[in-house]
Amino acid sequence: MRIAYITVHIAPEIMRGGVGKKIQTQMGIWREWGHEVALFSLTPAEIPFPEERQFIFEAQTNLLKREINRASALKRMLGAIREYQPDVIYLRFGLYSYPLHRLFGIAPVVLEINSDDRVEYGTRGKFFYWLNRLTRGLTFAPAAGIVAPTRELTGIFPLKANQRSVVISNGVDMKTVEVLPPPQNDKPALTLVGTPGMNWHGVDKLLRFAQASPDVDVNIVGYSTGDVDMPIPPNVTMHGFLSYAQIREVFLKTDVACGTLALHRKNMQEACPLKVREAVLYGLPLLLAYHDTDLSGVNLPTILQIPNTEDNLDTHAEPIRRFARAMMGKRVDLNAVAPYLDQRKKEEARLAFFEQVLAERR
Repeated sequence: MRIAYITVHIAPEIMRGGVGKKIQTQMGIWREWGHEVALFSLTPAEIPFPEERQFIFEAQTNLLKREINRASALKRMLGAIREYQPDVIYLRFGLYSYPLHRLFGIAPVVLEINSDDRVEYGTRGKFFYWLNRLTRGLTFAPAAGIVAPTRELTGIFPLKANQRSVVISNGVDMKTVEVLPPPQNDKPALTLVGTPGMNWHGVDKLLRFAQASPDVDVNIVGYSTGDVDMPIPPNVTMHGFLSYAQIREVFLKTDVACGTLALHRKNMQEACPLKVREAVLYGLPLLLAYHDTDLSGVNLPTILQIPNTEDNLDTHAEPIRRFARAMMGKRVDLNAVAPYLDQRKKEEARLAFFEQVLAERR
């Protein structure tokens, strides 16, 4: 197959992180298996994909000028995609911009969704909420197929009779496993990797937990002290944004990696975060406060499951402390989790879905 991989409006810093790494892994596997793949990215600044096709628009200007610039870059991108003549287009859902709807006339489009867009854009204010609600059908309705990372997200848009959907959760390339040696800490260390402005990470909860748990050290990556409006306890280190190599250094001193702690703030119960899967690659035990599409059904002593509620870290503070102490010197049994997380199995299913969509469209 000749596949055009499309991203729109993904911030360069996100493309330098787990999302970009996921895209690189996907395209690498597809190419390894004999498919032709090209990335076309509409972006406000250069992204770390030097050999792929980037269409950069000037974003540091007033709203009208920015949208004119964005539309101009998008038209150029659509022309390049049409010239590429893909068999199938794989589009990561993003806020509609004119004239994105023309993409669906080039080749069958498989749409990847990664969150409930209605909730996500609702957190950005009324303008973006209503812009998305009024235009999301221009992207969802003409899609030939929809790929969702969780079962919960399959219902955010009603499928038409000729549309197909499939659940393929986030995975990791098990060929890149590097189990880190357990640290020799005097007291257990928890680490959360997040992004400022996303309250469903639950950083505020973790800070309150740390305040009440001086016998536990806490690392918060992605957040600086200026990103939170509350006191920072002495047993908390706010690392700010870190590169992958720097995150690995933090993980070298970590006993337990935390997943999202407040997913209920997005009115969601299920997730499959990339950051959690990346922690598994290093062998770190996990604290999960949501239903993980792959891992919640795996009964391992190195995974602690707590409720997805506002007071979960308060009501389960002592079990978390006991778990953290028990995980000192421990690592996850990768043989037990690999069958659920293997990116290659997931890409095999994704490519089979492309073939199914193409066969039905023929």
